[in-house]
Amino acid sequence: MFSGNTVDTTRIWGEDILSVMTNAFQMIYPGYPTTMVHWRPNAITVAPASQFQYAFTASSLVHDPNKAPMMLVSDQLNEEVKNEMLRLSPIGNQLPAQVLLIGPVNSDVQREIQALGLSTYRIGNQDPYQTSLEVSQFRLLHPSAAQQGRENVFLLSGETFAETMFVPNYSMHQGIPVLLTEKNNVPAPIQHFFSMHPDLNVYIVGTFETVSQHVEASLHRYTRGKVVRLTGASPYDLSVRFSRFFDEETQLGWNRNQKNGNAFSFVNHKDWRHAIISGLFSHLGKHAPLLLTQRDSLPRDVKEYLRFLRPERKKPPQPPFMHGFVFGDFHSIDYRTQIEIEESIIFPTM
Repeated sequence: MFSGNTVDTTRIWGEDILSVMTNAFQMIYPGYPTTMVHWRPNAITVAPASQFQYAFTASSLVHDPNKAPMMLVSDQLNEEVKNEMLRLSPIGNQLPAQVLLIGPVNSDVQREIQALGLSTYRIGNQDPYQTSLEVSQFRLLHPSAAQQGRENVFLLSGETFAETMFVPNYSMHQGIPVLLTEKNNVPAPIQHFFSMHPDLNVYIVGTFETVSQHVEASLHRYTRGKVVRLTGASPYDLSVRFSRFFDEETQLGWNRNQKNGNAFSFVNHKDWRHAIISGLFSHLGKHAPLLLTQRDSLPRDVKEYLRFLRPERKKPPQPPFMHGFVFGDFHSIDYRTQIEIEESIIFPTM
């Protein structure tokens, strides 16, 4: 038997997205045949597994008071997912339903969920930008328990996920709405959102290659709040910069800059689905930011950041310690890469 773990890393196993997702849910919400912890979900957010836009823009719904963790589904529910929904048994307190369907979730899936005895409520439609408006409006009508989630929004590319896979994790952590945009144009639904909420601060994440300077400049016509851009040299560098970022005025940002024994999640930079699943570990538990990696090696930017953060070794060794959560099987992140993570977060040698 081979565990696939190391002393300071835990792998959330799965040969496919559904098994990784189920294992993650059972770690975060333990208990059988029903979850037995007081932080059980109040609802479940269901988004299509085929398109990243809907899961990204719905990530804020996970945060309190909704407490609605996200499941990714295909055109039909398998028994594993049905059983997991029943095990979680959300109650939908102060929400329109127990299960929130995002955008174009298949109507067959909706009927299957209802057949389990769970009520459903759909937010959005086939248009990701209209869905982005409706989800963000829903989030503000059911306000985040965090002040940050009531005063700020993220603006991300609705055309590519490469530079922003780690942002939904923070949205799940603090309930900050996620809006989507085209590279060279702010879509009409997003303009309409700002007309209803003209005082929000806007945080753009990504380079000019994904959200243009023109879009950034145009935001000043739509909001009286501040407009801030977070950029970087690569997706790996961006994930590090996002983890380090902190705005003292709004208090937004992970601010992971101290040797305090931090925990992080790690996913392959090509797999946005694993990134969404890792958001559970940003919402609860160690509240871990997400860092991106290659399958067969840990990028230099990430490695140097981890080594900067690891606490000094004490005699005898004692906390704080670091930890890493690695998502997927060895085809997603190689075992050697996991060992590189371990070597980067364990105490330095004396």
